Amino acid sequence: MVVGKTGLDGTPRRWPTAGFPPLRSARLISLTPDRDLAEDIRKQLGKNILDPLVDLQPAQAGQLASLLGRAFGTPAGPRVRLPDWNEVVTVAVVRPDPSKGVFANLRQIARDLRRWKPAGVRSDWEAAAAAWAELKLDDATLARGSVLYRRLCVQCHGPTGAGDGRHAIAFAAMPRDYRQGIFKFVTTAPPPGQPRKGLGAVGKPRRDDLKRTLRAGIDGSMMPAFPSLSEGELDDLVSYVIHLAIRGETEFATLAKAMQPTEDDPEFSGPELAWLFEQNLIWVLYNWGVAARSAIPIPPEFVATPEERLESAFRGYVLYNSAEFGCAGCHSNYGREEQLKWDLWGGVVQPRNLVLGVYRGGRRGEDLYARLYGGIHPSGMPGFANTLASGPHYPNRPNKLWNIVHFLQALADPYARERLQDPAELARVKERLKAQGDLLLDDLTRVRIDP
Repeated sequence: MVVGKTGLDGTPRRWPTAGFPPLRSARLISLTPDRDLAEDIRKQLGKNILDPLVDLQPAQAGQLASLLGRAFGTPAGPRVRLPDWNEVVTVAVVRPDPSKGVFANLRQIARDLRRWKPAGVRSDWEAAAAAWAELKLDDATLARGSVLYRRLCVQCHGPTGAGDGRHAIAFAAMPRDYRQGIFKFVTTAPPPGQPRKGLGAVGKPRRDDLKRTLRAGIDGSMMPAFPSLSEGELDDLVSYVIHLAIRGETEFATLAKAMQPTEDDPEFSGPELAWLFEQNLIWVLYNWGVAARSAIPIPPEFVATPEERLESAFRGYVLYNSAEFGCAGCHSNYGREEQLKWDLWGGVVQPRNLVLGVYRGGRRGEDLYARLYGGIHPSGMPGFANTLASGPHYPNRPNKLWNIVHFLQALADPYARERLQDPAELARVKERLKAQGDLLLDDLTRVRIDP
């Protein structure tokens, strides 16, 4: 079972039992201790939940397996094979069907070729080819990365990158499932006007994002750090992870369309399924290229002294609780109250307890800034890039997001949190800001954080 493109409806009733991810419970409903969660998910079968064992015809499944093997190889011989332009034209227009003979419908094919307008497809294919090179997906790199992956990663992330390795079942938080091509902790934010191709570029990392995760691990999870890997080994391993993500997303996007066709869609089998697969492969590579060019612009921190940082944190407190940002809507009582949500993998997540200061994507200022700017797409956390150009602005506050970052950092520091809640400190800061013409704190009489 996989979650569809739009995610699950409703909210989870509770945390799942360790070792029983909700989608696995839905498939093995007679064996799971979480029958209530499984039944909630099964009600969405055919709508938000796709089950290839039920919704995919055997002939489609066999053809898709063949297409995947041809394009992506095996763990021992991995590849990402982008078809050349002549192959694209053949699959898109000629669409040979061996069951009807190689030279069937030649007149119709000639007419189709004359009418076809290849400019858009050609542009996407060229962008995909450029992304293939930038992502270092050559056979030699992937072969080396595959060895490292099987040595260091397969135990938890599994052979296909599904997050279902043998050691994963014992963990409450499942390892990352790469197969939808989305990640939580990225420093990319595609521009709003970017045309959407396939599943889109949101949630895709840059190579540097994946490198940082491998170097530093993920705080608060079972993902370890690998500081001893050389730069070359990091490059190889990152390429192989990207290979698994591209393979998985191409399969996922093809399945999603083949199992949920619209009235205007053809029957996705034979030549039609082959073209759907090739088109999704082109779009997936295209979107990784878009993400690579869409790094979040993180300006330098503008505070130079502890007093300036405290002023910024006071501003951040007001913005955090404002209608413009609405952070308290999900992080109720600063994340100390349980508000469970479904993520796009069908897992259960809880908005971060901000008072603890444990951030899986990193606790540095630039890490928190990136989360605020671009959001955490698979978890449903929105990005706030648009607030930099909208809403009220005040003197000496050049960037709202840094104000909130400084407030978040103060939340996790008992000394800074105490200063924020001291009325005398607030009065001193208000006097300084008032002298500068900044009236953001004018109506603030008390900061309340601790119970």
